[in-house]
Amino acid sequence: MILLKIAFRNIFRHKRRSFLTGMMMAGGCALFGLFFGMVDGTYGNLIDMITRNHTGHIQLHMNGYLDKPSIYNTLKDPDAIGSKIQSISHVQSWAPRVYTPALAFAGKKTTGTKVTGIDPAREATTTRLKNRVSRGEFISDTAQNEIIITNGLARVLKVDLGREIALISQGIDGSIANNLFTVTGIIGDEGSSYGESICFMHINKAREFLSMESGAHEIAIVLSDHSRTNLVKKLIANKLNDPEISVEPWQIVEAAFYRAMQADLKGNRYSIAVFTIIIAVGVLNTVLMVLLERTREFGVLRALGTRPFQIFQLILFETAFLAVISIIIGTIAGVLANWWFLVHGITYPTPIEYGGYIFKKLTSKITSRSMINPALIIFSTAIVVSIWPAVRAARIIPVKAMRSN
Repeated sequence: MILLKIAFRNIFRHKRRSFLTGMMMAGGCALFGLFFGMVDGTYGNLIDMITRNHTGHIQLHMNGYLDKPSIYNTLKDPDAIGSKIQSISHVQSWAPRVYTPALAFAGKKTTGTKVTGIDPAREATTTRLKNRVSRGEFISDTAQNEIIITNGLARVLKVDLGREIALISQGIDGSIANNLFTVTGIIGDEGSSYGESICFMHINKAREFLSMESGAHEIAIVLSDHSRTNLVKKLIANKLNDPEISVEPWQIVEAAFYRAMQADLKGNRYSIAVFTIIIAVGVLNTVLMVLLERTREFGVLRALGTRPFQIFQLILFETAFLAVISIIIGTIAGVLANWWFLVHGITYPTPIEYGGYIFKKLTSKITSRSMINPALIIFSTAIVVSIWPAVRAARIIPVKAMRSN
């Protein structure tokens, strides 16, 4: 207790130096907190956009479908599978889908498109597709010859609401699948390039179009918390207990995005390392100055019977007290900064589009990581760089130390 009291008192012996060092550590803690908050906010929004707009947090397919999509590789009873999934903890909703490539004709225009059959009611509760319809209406709950198309497909075919599009594909029974569909909705604003050329229709109409009696190529699952993805994936696999069904998280389904995200996060670690080194050098410089100026003091303490380990502890306690005070101030500043960017954000000069989702602001997020990690980095760095000066102080020879100027 005496050492703790002396260490705390010593912080205020050189107020200016302690203030500058403390502000450096507090500033580093605040910047680290803002950095982690911006990373969590940015990637949190990206993950939310990808999973909530179409992919889902987990997808079910028959084995091999992701590597080589085929209209023949179908889940036999999606409703039965969905009823089992719904009872699993953290599962919010699920939606079956049917896919097929097709040729789209309108007037003299022709282009390839991706036909996606959806259950309108389930898709509306699972993804934000319904909210993405900028013009017209969403698909009716009853199966009709109606489709909603992306703005990109509408531009290529030069069609608008109410126009008919002819779709030609191959049926699952080997027949030629063809029919006329009326455009009832368009996804994305003008100038938007929402995804590729995609058209959506009722899943039962898609099955009829492909001569499928039932089944689905995919079941998309949305969770209440994306951080539980790997846990729920295991629960679903155990619940279904079917080796022919693959249960894949969004990290596998959107592998290209996930690899790019991991590469960017790896780059961020180098930035953290640079900031840490700068703070470490500043703290080390301060502790070394303390050692130099207080050499005679440490010599007197040793002459009076103070053990080397107690001198060692004294230096570490002083650094720890200063670090804790700085961390408290820095954490408060970091939380306030993250709150400001969470509410106001940084508006992009030009909105950024990814997969049809428009990003207008760069926002932050207040998380436990943005508060705990900076505190741990600053505290551990301060203690580590203080060890060597503390060892030197503990090994001071009293006679030589008291003769020094």
